[in-house]
Amino acid sequence: MLWSAVLGPVLDQRPPSLATWVVVVVMVLSVAVPAPAVHALVRSPEREPGLRTACTGLAVVCAGDTTSSRSFLVDGHSADAASVALWLLGWTTVLVGALLHRHRDQRPVARAEMSGGTVMALAGAGVTVLVTASNAARAGTTGEQVLFWLSTAVLLLVVCRTLLELRRTTRLQHHLEQRVEERTRALADRRQRFASLVAHSSDLVLVVDAEQRLAYANPGAARLLGLAHGSTVGRPAAEHLHGDEEGARALAAIESALAAGVRQLELRLALRHADGHRVDVDAVVTDLLADPDVRGLVVNGRDVTAARELERQLTRQAFSDALTGLPNRALFEDRLEHALRSRGTRGPVKVCYLDLDGFKAVNDTLGHGAGDELLVLVAERLLAAVRQGDTVARMGGDEFAVLLDEGVELAEAERLARRICEAVRQPFSVRATEVHIGTSVGLASTRTAGHGAEELLRAADLAMYEAKSTRKGGVAVFAPHMLEALVERVQLEADLRRAVDQEEFRVVYQPLVDMATGGVSGVEALVRWHHPEHGVVVPADFIPLAESTGLIDAIGAFVLREACGQVATWRAEVPGAEQMRLSVNLSGHQLHDPGLVSAVVEALGASGLPPTSLVLEVTESVFVGQDDAALEVLEALRALGVRLAIDDFGTGYSSLSYLHRLPVDIIKIDKSFVDRLSDAGDLSLVDAIVAMADVLGLATVAEGVEHEHQRAALAAQGCSTGQGYHFSPPVEPHLLPELVVGALHARAVPASELASELASELASDPAPEPVGGSAGA
Repeated sequence: MLWSAVLGPVLDQRPPSLATWVVVVVMVLSVAVPAPAVHALVRSPEREPGLRTACTGLAVVCAGDTTSSRSFLVDGHSADAASVALWLLGWTTVLVGALLHRHRDQRPVARAEMSGGTVMALAGAGVTVLVTASNAARAGTTGEQVLFWLSTAVLLLVVCRTLLELRRTTRLQHHLEQRVEERTRALADRRQRFASLVAHSSDLVLVVDAEQRLAYANPGAARLLGLAHGSTVGRPAAEHLHGDEEGARALAAIESALAAGVRQLELRLALRHADGHRVDVDAVVTDLLADPDVRGLVVNGRDVTAARELERQLTRQAFSDALTGLPNRALFEDRLEHALRSRGTRGPVKVCYLDLDGFKAVNDTLGHGAGDELLVLVAERLLAAVRQGDTVARMGGDEFAVLLDEGVELAEAERLARRICEAVRQPFSVRATEVHIGTSVGLASTRTAGHGAEELLRAADLAMYEAKSTRKGGVAVFAPHMLEALVERVQLEADLRRAVDQEEFRVVYQPLVDMATGGVSGVEALVRWHHPEHGVVVPADFIPLAESTGLIDAIGAFVLREACGQVATWRAEVPGAEQMRLSVNLSGHQLHDPGLVSAVVEALGASGLPPTSLVLEVTESVFVGQDDAALEVLEALRALGVRLAIDDFGTGYSSLSYLHRLPVDIIKIDKSFVDRLSDAGDLSLVDAIVAMADVLGLATVAEGVEHEHQRAALAAQGCSTGQGYHFSPPVEPHLLPELVVGALHARAVPASELASELASELASDPAPEPVGGSAGA
């Protein structure tokens, strides 16, 4: 185009000058520089208005340059009006394009470098034009020949460019084919891996189509349901649901979720195995009906049948008794709470609480296995005794509870409680042994016990202990005074513990009198509690509580230390007390105290009292009920030189065999036998006891001697020692020496007169309990 329009005519007319070459070079550059921009715009997929406008302006500027160059080279004139108009129009158009581009949204632009082939082609074109024009000017070649060679050169360049592009395109195509092959292979591997995972997964994978038929089922689903792989495809999905009601609920839940637009739903499905048993599955249902590759509901599920069974077992263990199968305490309290909420406003809720009397003896004699069998049999009888609708529960150990059904009146509830007692009272056969036990039942109602579950159970428990303490094997109905007694007992226990810590106890002494001489041969130590608020508390009010709480050990140790020290002092300082002996009571609980022997040794050592001067008294019933370990303790005490006495003899198991076996030295005749003695009374029992003691080599002490004729009868029958109000009541330590000295210097004066002289001094002492027994501590 440049040659035909400008250079050719110039060279045909005259030889070019230096100015002509400058114009030619500028003209070539002015055309060659905008050409790549226009070329890039034409090939670019982006058609931004500002760039198009600017490139159009550059093309117009090129046309103005070409017109101006022709006018200068051909006509010898400077730029004409056409050139100026084209320049003005071109640069104005470039400015408009720049303004349009300035207001577009700015974004990062990937700047691609021009390829080597493009640069070579453009440079070759420019060099070709200049070289050709130069050669033509020197050789005087005609315009047609130059045009031929220029055309040939451009054609060669185009062919080279085409070959370069073809080579580049081929390489790009090969690279793209490799990428596509790699991606295809990776995709195939992923699909194969996914298919393998699904096929070998133990989880269930199903696809249910829009008609609710199975479009796909993985081998895991077939194994889970016990079916052949592929046999389920095309079958209705509902056929594999277990139970019509459960299946209908599951389908309804899925349909409701789909209607609400929920894409994914988690639920538990109950499926049917091929053999009919239930299979529990935790499933996730995903709606892919709109996905052209799936067109169905995808169900992913995991078998939780074993976990559900374990959960049910744990629930049974948590809320039922493993041994009897009855509800346990947790379930009973839950049902009681529900009953209080649901029917507590319509009428009183009633509860029975019971435990077994004699159950420990069965465990100790036949073993714990037999005890467990007995509990199972008791549970069966309780279920048979109650009515339908009543709840029987095992609360632990040998304790049971019954929640009565609604509408039961108090009289009917009492009849039910007695029926339970009668059922338990009947003999049981346990391991080929006939076993007899009983039960005590406490009955409580919200009408008197309060409306809380805890309050109701506590009230029934209190009533049960009331029944046990008053009439074993009976029934007691809760009354508010029982709770008051419990509060008093709790307060008394707290006070008793404080009394042990602060040593609020005092020891008083009752003389033991020689029947023949009237002298004081010994004393019995009796404990009194000086309460800071209630004054003196007699042993009958606190000794049973001390035994049940174990505080009796500390109290007994205190009495032993105090009494041993006091008697040792009297033996050393009081005339007539040189051979005084000391009697101290022992409870059954103390016999099981491992520190009893060491406490006796310590008390004797600290006081200096000879062991032969100490007599430890144990009631007859406690003696008989002890095991071999307790008997060994008694033997150890006797080995120290301490003498042992049977207190309250004749009121329990007065057996010659155990008298011969037990390590005792003294028999204390109970007050009930002494009371029978009168001028014309029955002397045979006391005479028999004294004679038996003589035969066995045992000394005798008569308790509760209150009259002279009793003393005379006992002395006549050969009883060596007496104790009672006829001689003296229990006295404070500072008063006893006067009794000892008085008896020593006035043996002809009856001891009763000496006791009456002390009456005014003892006015502050409370009326003491009957002498002897564990109440003396």
